[in-house]
Order: sequence, then C-alpha cells, then structure tokens
Amino acid sequence: MIRGVRLAAVVLAFGLAAALPAAAQNEITERFSRTARLEADGTFDLTNVYGDIVLTGGTGREVTIDAVKRVQRPNPNAARALLRMIDIQVTEGANRLEVRTVVPRPRNFPGSVDYTITIPRDVRVTVRTLAGTVRATNVSSELLKSVSGDIDIVDGSAVDAVTASTVSGNIRVRGFRGRTVQFGTVTGDIHVEDVQADRLTVRAVNGNIDYAGDLARSGRYEFVTHSGDIRLMLAGATGFEVQANSFSGNVRSDFPIDRRSGREGGRASVTPRGLRGTFGDASAMLVLRAFSGNIVVGRR
Repeated sequence: MIRGVRLAAVVLAFGLAAALPAAAQNEITERFSRTARLEADGTFDLTNVYGDIVLTGGTGREVTIDAVKRVQRPNPNAARALLRMIDIQVTEGANRLEVRTVVPRPRNFPGSVDYTITIPRDVRVTVRTLAGTVRATNVSSELLKSVSGDIDIVDGSAVDAVTASTVSGNIRVRGFRGRTVQFGTVTGDIHVEDVQADRLTVRAVNGNIDYAGDLARSGRYEFVTHSGDIRLMLAGATGFEVQANSFSGNVRSDFPIDRRSGREGGRASVTPRGLRGTFGDASAMLVLRAFSGNIVVGRR
C-alpha cells in the first residue's frame, strides 16, 4: 500500500512538473502609437514578422498606427529583455509611409506585434507578414501577403492590380473592385463574393474555391485547384464562354450550354469530366481547372 502511495505521488509530481512551463508563462506587452498623414494616391507599406494586422479605411487624411508588442516567457525579466529587442520603425517620405517590425531573429523570435491601423481609403496599401491574419476593410490594396495566416478582405479596391496570397491559410473576399485581381493559397480554401474585375485569377493547390456574383462583360475569370472543388454561383445576367475540366471529378452546369465553338476556338463538348461551350452572348470567359475535385457552375 505504501509503495502504491509513493508511486502515485511520483506520477502526480511528474504531471505537475510537466504542466508548470505552460502555466508559468508570463506575457509582457508594450503599446506603440503613431500618427502620420498621407494625401490622395499615397502609399502605405507594412512589413511584420509575427502577429495579426487589421486595416480599416477612413475618410480623413490621417494614418493612425496602434501596435501591441508581446513576448511570453517563464521568466518575466527575460521576457522584458526580449520585448526591448522588438523595434517598430516608421519612415515618412514623399507621400509615402513605411512601417517595419525589426527583430534579431525573424524566423524563430519568441515575440509578436499586433497592428490596428486606420488609413485613408484611397491610399495604396502593401502588407507582408511571416505569420498572422491580415484583415482589410475599405482599403485600396496592391499586395496582401502572409506566409502562415488567413487573409480577409471586405469592400476593398485597387487602382490597377492587386495580389493577395498565403502559403498556409484561407482567403475570404466580400466586395472588391479592381482591373486585375489575383488570389492564391497553397493550403487553404478561397471564398470570393461580389468582385468586379476585368481579370480575376484564383488558384489553390490544396483547397476549395467558391465564387459568388456576376461576371463583367469581356471579363476573364480563371479558377484553378489541384486538390479541391470549384463552385461558381452566378447571377446569370452576363453570358459567358466556358472551358472546364477535371481529371478525376465531375463537371456540371445549371446553365444551358451551347456546344458551338467559342471565340477561343477548340471543339465544343459536354461530358461528365469536361465542359466547353457558351451561354448567352458569351461576352465573359470562364476557365476552370481541377485535378482532383468537382466543378459546378450554378445559379445564384
């Protein structure tokens, strides 16, 4: 009996020792604030390492930058020492504002910076981060890039071209206007709704692609995924030519497809694995490719 009690005590002590590092973590934070000004057609460039980024377009000309530096360590003194190593550099130029998070070891530094930024909605925005979610609302974007993290865009725009990409994360877009728009992820799903663009390209290596909205006359839309489904829900107000095929999935359209050859040539056909033809005036172009997944062109 005594031996059993001793064994239980040893197991309990081991369990407590294993749990202590997680329970004994101390988070040390420090706030950073800065205000600047950008006129119309200015540029804002942000580079972060770890941490979430929230950007909101405003009506004024001021840029407000609020950031929170964070470090978690069992030893609070060590955490404070690491916190002092995080440097937020703000550089103002000719109608240009650059913000940089600088740390000694970018790839494995045990700290992060969360940004909350309000910016004039007509300023061109570029954001790069190694790990963290990027959320942009009412922002004119040129580049939104995260290596590991989601990208959310609401009511965005671009003067000319925009690219939003992540290696490991989802992309969600609701409302966007731009001439040339590209969204891409390696591992993650992409959901796009109500985008107005002359050319839209959406690519996923391992993930599903969903698009809901109308098509622009003379617009070109490309949706490509290696492993995942492609689902389009179209309003049907604009006619289109479609080229769709899947290597191992099914292809279906809720729109009646005219099997005559389209403007890009090729032989029209409708099969369980492929679809080629036109609907209505064929003014827009749809190119849909999936290796392992289904393709659906449905009515919204």
